[in-house]
Amino acid sequence: MSIWRKLGKKLIEVPDQDPRSTARNRLALPVMIGTGAFLMIGIQLVSLSFEDSRPMQRFTNKSTAIERGKIYDRGGRILATTLPAFELYADPRTIMNPYEATVQLSDLLPNLTEEQIFSQLTRNTRYAELSWRVSPATYAKALERGIVGVYGRERDTRFYPQKYEAAHLIGTVNKDNFGLTGIESGMNEALAKGEDVHLSIDVAVQAILREEIETQISKFQAIGGGGIVMDVKTGEIIAMVSLPHYNANYYSRADKDAQFNRATKGVYEMGSTFKILNTAMALDSGVFDASDMIDVVSPLRVAGRTINDFKKEKQALNVAEVMVVSSNKGSARIADKLGADIQQKYLSSLGLLNRLNLEIPEVATPIIPAPWQRVSTMTVSYGHGISVTLAHLAAAVSTTIGDGTRVHPSLIKGGVKKDYDERVFSHETVRQTRAIMRRVVTHKRGTGKFANIKGYVVGGKTGTSEKIVDGRYAKNLNIASFLAAFPAHDPQYVVVAMVDEPKGQKFSQYYATGGWVAAPAVGGFIRRAAPLLNVAPVDETSPKIRPFLEVNSPQLDAEVQNASY
Repeated sequence: MSIWRKLGKKLIEVPDQDPRSTARNRLALPVMIGTGAFLMIGIQLVSLSFEDSRPMQRFTNKSTAIERGKIYDRGGRILATTLPAFELYADPRTIMNPYEATVQLSDLLPNLTEEQIFSQLTRNTRYAELSWRVSPATYAKALERGIVGVYGRERDTRFYPQKYEAAHLIGTVNKDNFGLTGIESGMNEALAKGEDVHLSIDVAVQAILREEIETQISKFQAIGGGGIVMDVKTGEIIAMVSLPHYNANYYSRADKDAQFNRATKGVYEMGSTFKILNTAMALDSGVFDASDMIDVVSPLRVAGRTINDFKKEKQALNVAEVMVVSSNKGSARIADKLGADIQQKYLSSLGLLNRLNLEIPEVATPIIPAPWQRVSTMTVSYGHGISVTLAHLAAAVSTTIGDGTRVHPSLIKGGVKKDYDERVFSHETVRQTRAIMRRVVTHKRGTGKFANIKGYVVGGKTGTSEKIVDGRYAKNLNIASFLAAFPAHDPQYVVVAMVDEPKGQKFSQYYATGGWVAAPAVGGFIRRAAPLLNVAPVDETSPKIRPFLEVNSPQLDAEVQNASY
């Protein structure tokens, strides 16, 4: 008797009997022969033991290679380790019944279809991989079923206990435990020697940032997002998020979009967040004071292009106000007066024109204007015409509002050890830039109000830019971002959040700007994560704090106090 079974799209004939019984019957003779052989070997060994009184040498099939080092977060939580597992493979030429073997293996290998298993078992070869990593329990079940021609062997495998958390950053290895991506690749030499690696990230902080950005992606029906938290003083990256993400234990199953690291590999026009840098350049250069007035009313055309503001202004603004109300025209006129040489000098000193020296391979090189024309100088001032990574932006702003010396980002606990300080901005420029960033969050016309978390003195800047598709700006496809520093009077951390292609919603009045989309994510993050980062709430009206938040612009300070516009 026989029955017909569907294998994929095919009908196959399978004997109508218990497959286990069939296998046992077929194995009976080989087992008897094998048992006899082992008995003969045993007798011989006993005989040899009497002839040589030295202890018997023990042999093992375990590898004597150095175990790959572990990866930890900054608090000592294990992010990557090595565990024993088994490889399951077949010798197709010795498979007695590939149909029967397929049926017996199908529930043990849920990641393979029956057609895929059957295809492997019928290959014209002596070796066919079924799974290069199965658990000891699955391996034991495979042996119990006594499938002739199916074998296994013990091997070490990499295990990532945090699964999805920081998967892009941690990376993955190949079958031979050689690093392919992330820290596994960037620090492969040390890990291969058995050395442990302690990262700068904090998994708990990482989870909070991911959750806050995920919430905004969901609310605004976006396609993805990313974020970074950086220690302003050391350059240590405390969190790095890229969404969508994937389970680090199953890298090969993730689609290309999930594998892509939006925080360090993706480059974006970061829009008005660049006004932080433009303002600092203006103040530091000596060409402008915070109270200098800028024409934001007259039309501005350059190289056949019109530069507009989101909201038309009715009167001139000073340098500080240009950033607070996020005027493109004002920023462009400031940059135009500074000139390309001064702008490029500062951008280079901030590391925005070159690839960052991070400890992972997935780091992109900025896309900069070529040639760098007058219109380029003007548009770069408000984050258009230049594309950088989130890590570039976080490091540049950390330099700008830290102590004015160059911050080099790092994913390793302790950060980059510097032999000398590379000063970019003066202390006074740093102080004024911090104060203006605070106004962006507190001012009536400021665009970052949704990030104003009581007690944490948040300063920041929104950014909204159109994506480039086929060489042209797509008006309905935006990158919405927000960058914050907190506490603004003495910044400890910089946070950047970016949401890719958000769609306006009824509750946002159909806006999909940085203020509506990304600022709430950063605000939510600061509210939840500040205690974990040992940042305590303060009273910013305190005489010890207030002087550090004053702008050298009486007009702006008066406007803030009186909320007159």
